[in-house]
Amino acid sequence: MESQIELIYEEIRGRENAKLIHFIGDLDATNVETVLEKVINLFNDGVVKLVVDFKQLRYVNSTGLGILLHFSKSAKEKGGCFKIANINENVYEIIEIIGAASLLEIYDDLDEAVAAVD
Repeated sequence: MESQIELIYEEIRGRENAKLIHFIGDLDATNVETVLEKVINLFNDGVVKLVVDFKQLRYVNSTGLGILLHFSKSAKEKGGCFKIANINENVYEIIEIIGAASLLEIYDDLDEAVAAVD
């Protein structure tokens, strides 16, 4: 059975080629392809600066984490950025266990992450 994930997009005022994405639900192997497709579509549309809000992301597994690392790398290769804000303790713990905390740009709150978009 597929886990539920919803992505809600918002413009980031005053920033070109940038979007805020709210992740709601669980990110795992059952829905990672859908998320990948949606974010690749943003890249293809010229959106290369992404701030993702994980306030309502309940869970991520290693497959989901792999895709986040892929988004970060792809955004940087395109001259953009991939910033994460509002991670709950469970999700952060998984990121830390896998050793990816130093590979991702993680911010405590959304305003801080948005302000860091250049």
